[in-house]
Amino acid sequence: MEKDKNKYLLHLGIAEKGKMFALQGNHKEALRHYKEAIKMTQGQEKGDIFFQLYMQYTLESLELMGAYDEVLSYCETLLSFLEGKDDNEIIIKYKVETWQRMAIQYIYKKDNESAKEYLMLIKKETGAPKLPVAERVLDWINRRYNITKKQLTDLQKEHKYFIVTKENINEELAIELPQAIGATPRI
Repeated sequence: MEKDKNKYLLHLGIAEKGKMFALQGNHKEALRHYKEAIKMTQGQEKGDIFFQLYMQYTLESLELMGAYDEVLSYCETLLSFLEGKDDNEIIIKYKVETWQRMAIQYIYKKDNESAKEYLMLIKKETGAPKLPVAERVLDWINRRYNITKKQLTDLQKEHKYFIVTKENINEELAIELPQAIGATPRI
């Protein structure tokens, strides 16, 4: 029992350290930590819950790095993972938030039409966007506003779009990965 608890705390601690790196703007190191935490959850009881959470952290770092195509690819993977699961409240929440993230990536890429498609999926699923960022962005698109990166980032911050924040880090749990783990081998 103690061994299982330590394994759980290990991936949680590694993800916490990743969040600390993300807040410092070191997203490459944050991603290395998230990747290892995700690997550790595979095959664990309730591992899919942690997978989904750590995937959200990963998507945030990628988005903040400007890796919009990579975020879209990961979102597709996440949606595939959710496919076939019972559409309970949690699964619908993940789908809707993933569609919102995809819409945001398309806005950053200056593809408002694709963004609108995902925002309309949210509206279809929930009856209304119900996500303040999605709602405002859909309004901007419908009004044919030119949406700047600064406007979008300000909107995201205003509505607490990002989940990796100083308030939700437990530094006491944070565990640093050795440099050799998850590093790209040098040839």
